Amino acid sequence: MSLFNTEQEDTGMLFGATPGFRLYKLEVFNWGTFDDKVWTFSPHGETALLTGDVGSGKSTLVDALTTLLVAPRKVAYNKAADSSAKERSITSYVRGYFGQKRNAEGMGQPDSLRDTNHYSVLLATFQDQGLSQYVTLVQFFWFQDAQKLPARFYVVADKEMWIAQDFSKFERDIRVLKKRLKHSNRVHVFEDYTRYAEVFRRKFGIVQEQALDLFQQTISMKKVEVLTEFVRANMLEIPNTAVDVDKLIKHFHDLNSAHEAVIKAKNQIQQLKPIVEQGNRCGKLDNQQNLLDKALRALGPWFAEQTVFLLTAEITKLEDELVLATAARKQAEMIQNQIEKNIKEIEREIYTNGGGALEALKKDIQNSKETLERIQKYLVSYTTQAEKLKLPSPTSLEIFINNRRKLPELKSAEEKLQGQLNEDFTTAVTEGKRADNDLKQVTAELESLRSRKSSIPREYIEKRKQLCQTLHIAEDELPFVGELLEVREEEESWEGAIERLLHNFGLSLLVQEKHYQSVMQWVDRTSLGIRLVYYRVQLQTVPPVSGQPNPLSVAEKLNIKPNTPFGIWLARELRQRFTHICCEKMDQFHREPHAITKAGQIKASGRRHEKDDRYGINDRRRFILGFSNQKKITVLEENELILKDEVKYYQDESIVVRKRQKDSQDRLNAVTDLERIADFADIDTKSREKEIEEKEQRKKKLEQESNVLHGLQNQLNNLEEKKKAQKGIFDKARTHEITVRNKLDGLSEDKESTAKIAGEATSGMREQEYTFLEQQKATALLNIRFTLENVKTLERNYREWIESERNKLSDEIKRLRGRIVRLMTEYNGNYSEETKEVDPSFESFSEYERMLAQLEKDGLPKFEIRFKKLLHENTINQIALFQAKLKQEQDTIKNRIEQINDSLSTIDYNEGRYIRLEYDETYDSDIKDFRVQLKACTEGALTGSEDEQYAEAKFLQVKAIIERFRGRPSETDIDERWTKKVTDVRNWFLFAASERWRETDEEYEHYTDSGGKSGGQKEKLAYTILAASLVYHFGLEDQEARPQSFRFVVIDEAFLKSSDESARFGLELFKRLDLQLLIVTPLLKIPTIAQFIAHVGFVHHNDVKHQSMLRNISIEEYERERKAREVARYVQVV
Repeated sequence: MSLFNTEQEDTGMLFGATPGFRLYKLEVFNWGTFDDKVWTFSPHGETALLTGDVGSGKSTLVDALTTLLVAPRKVAYNKAADSSAKERSITSYVRGYFGQKRNAEGMGQPDSLRDTNHYSVLLATFQDQGLSQYVTLVQFFWFQDAQKLPARFYVVADKEMWIAQDFSKFERDIRVLKKRLKHSNRVHVFEDYTRYAEVFRRKFGIVQEQALDLFQQTISMKKVEVLTEFVRANMLEIPNTAVDVDKLIKHFHDLNSAHEAVIKAKNQIQQLKPIVEQGNRCGKLDNQQNLLDKALRALGPWFAEQTVFLLTAEITKLEDELVLATAARKQAEMIQNQIEKNIKEIEREIYTNGGGALEALKKDIQNSKETLERIQKYLVSYTTQAEKLKLPSPTSLEIFINNRRKLPELKSAEEKLQGQLNEDFTTAVTEGKRADNDLKQVTAELESLRSRKSSIPREYIEKRKQLCQTLHIAEDELPFVGELLEVREEEESWEGAIERLLHNFGLSLLVQEKHYQSVMQWVDRTSLGIRLVYYRVQLQTVPPVSGQPNPLSVAEKLNIKPNTPFGIWLARELRQRFTHICCEKMDQFHREPHAITKAGQIKASGRRHEKDDRYGINDRRRFILGFSNQKKITVLEENELILKDEVKYYQDESIVVRKRQKDSQDRLNAVTDLERIADFADIDTKSREKEIEEKEQRKKKLEQESNVLHGLQNQLNNLEEKKKAQKGIFDKARTHEITVRNKLDGLSEDKESTAKIAGEATSGMREQEYTFLEQQKATALLNIRFTLENVKTLERNYREWIESERNKLSDEIKRLRGRIVRLMTEYNGNYSEETKEVDPSFESFSEYERMLAQLEKDGLPKFEIRFKKLLHENTINQIALFQAKLKQEQDTIKNRIEQINDSLSTIDYNEGRYIRLEYDETYDSDIKDFRVQLKACTEGALTGSEDEQYAEAKFLQVKAIIERFRGRPSETDIDERWTKKVTDVRNWFLFAASERWRETDEEYEHYTDSGGKSGGQKEKLAYTILAASLVYHFGLEDQEARPQSFRFVVIDEAFLKSSDESARFGLELFKRLDLQLLIVTPLLKIPTIAQFIAHVGFVHHNDVKHQSMLRNISIEEYERERKAREVARYVQVV
């Protein structure tokens, strides 16, 4: 059956009967201004007119029909008159509101025909003559207790029912009425609209819920505002894609879990690899260090072996040299003996010729010269020491004696000076060490302070750091009190006194209950080296601070760090423990039981007084409170400069004193040396020189007295010269022989001892350590050739090089292990569940190595296989199916439009022209982007790469869509609207109407809406589009499949502004569709439409009683009465 085909198909209907369910009658009881009785409108399935003056109650009856058919949440009352949603409601209809009156307060309130003790009933019976079937719809309203909104129940009956007969005589007990109805034949009672609507839609053959929305929209539709929106909302089915979206979200949940498992495994591997790589490197470095340790032990034997080679060669060389040296010595000795024999013979001859006396004189002269030489040395020494003591040179006995007398006094003075200098040196060294220690402490404190904001001393910060690292607690979770308090800026004059009062409290740690057990145990088992106080703080049990504190109390001069969880606890503790009043004057201090002065005097309990002046009250170096330590840093920087000057001063002072000590000691030694020379004769060189001169003159005289003796003496002198020369040759030869022999003996002993050391090498040492030493020799010793002279130096150099390399390795291993432990700690923090049995220490390295191997071999591959399987077999396949379903919906819409167009082509929209619906793809960027994204998800799914990058790229493409389906955090509403828009295939199309010439099929005009058209043209387009929509939604184009059909349409005030031509076009169109039309319009339009009307419902309103009345008459009777009224008016005028 074509969309507008009016020929009856053989569906088993009675011959001549009108097809489909049509309104047979409408009954209302206590509905709006239709009051106190059952009012019935009876069109009997025929096209009818509901008319009356404006405000008479026509829309009240239309709203009754809307209430019976449309879902309560969608009902819009009096829509045709464009009334607001608040103007009419179920309550206003059930109560019968007709106006307003003033209450006692002068405010307006609705005036009603009925109170809450009344009930209301709406009943509509629909008849299908062809199938000889009735369907009655009923809604019953009443007020339960004092509820503002009326309650209701619903009835669907497969027979005709009446309000007077079926909904009365139940003694105002709703349960009795329901029970009676439920026991009635072919009557179904429902408590909610959903089930009620499902049943009556099925009986009417209405498949889509949209049909009832269109029914309501038809009532007030005068024009098509936007054709695309109208077609989407009224002519196309809502695609059921929500279930598919939910399936995709569920599949993605599994896929996302698998992806997270892959990412987690990759991240674990990424974090474990550096640990294992660094650990393996650490192992290699350990092996290298062990080799260096072994090489150090092997260095002695190795160098001993090298030395033995050198010694052997040198010994061989010396043995040859010794043979030559011995022969040379023997030759020189033989010549020397001959010369000495000749000398003795000459000496005998000289003695015989008087040479004895001369010889004795020579010996005496020689002895005197030797004595003079000794005395000259003493004189030089005396003179040098005397100069140190600023004493004159001893040129005479008198000077010598005077010098000697001064020595005791000089000695005493120097000894006294020595004592003073020793004290000065000790003081300089002690004070220098003290200043240096203070400087180191201040420098360390500054370095610590610059790395943080608090003023807590470094040793406390380091102890907390040790505690937190051991227990894996963030340092800011264990604050010192001093880090959370500061003296207010305007109270700076009290800062020193408050710092002194709160010093010990400020150095206390605050420990939350969750950390208490572990902190307590750590403190107990650890030697702290400092005094540590900590407080157990149960944050949940701390009551708030109450009462007004004294504005002069210490607590009120302090700021507590904002946003600290310990704020309430600190405020309470300060209020309770530090109630001291800050006293400017002593009489106030005297009165207060707990008080403090700016000078730092503290009073407690009215009795105990304390003032600690061991350091200055404003010594900021001791301050510990505050959120910033910049002032403390400035003071300590100044102190650091002073201490540096002190250190330099004492260093310079100790050098000066040490020099003075040395000079004094030199003078004291000089006194001692001069005291040893007790006789002037010991330094009298002049007397000795005179004595030698006299003896030389006597010797000369004796030599001149004998010529024989003179000749013998010349011979003797010549022999003595030869002897002397030969002795030199002999001594040299003997010395060389001894030297060679001694050297040979020494080298032999060295070889023997060195060979013992070389023999300590084991075979394993020779294979590994000796090989290493040989390989590194060139690097360590710079290719220097071994000799006996440098072998010891080279051994020392080689040892130093190995030790240096070992130290470098040790430092690197230490740093590496520290880095590894930090990486382990970080890994444990990130994956606490996987590492709860593993300590972050180098000893646990094998565990981390095992975890990495397991992840690389089993974990990650398994996760990746599952991820790819879920990605390809589940998610992408589901997306492909989803895409196919959307494509199918798209094709369905295209087919539906073509089907409607086939029917639209059968009627003339204008003479020689017809209307055709056209569609095009939307330009909406969200939808276009969504379709591109959806296509990208499935591209390459069958032939795509299996590599990791491809899978990850596909996952991200899928994720981008599913996350919006699921709703991103903080953008849930936006994503929900986006999902509804892009998955509703109706939104993929833009629609327009094309008016075409029937002969040429050329376009005459293109409509996307009815803008710019006359009122009649707008209504004409609206009727045409509306007719197509009604036929589609009521299922009138497919009567073979569905013999039931719904044929009832209401147009309320639709013809108020339309032209007669447009009105006739619309009525003829609905007539061709074989639809029962209920036209609701004022009286002035009736002549235009009378020819199409079979029944008239005339509504009248009594302004006195505020009640509406309904009269049913035929169109013929109405026309007769109208003409009679016109004749009467004419006669009256005449």
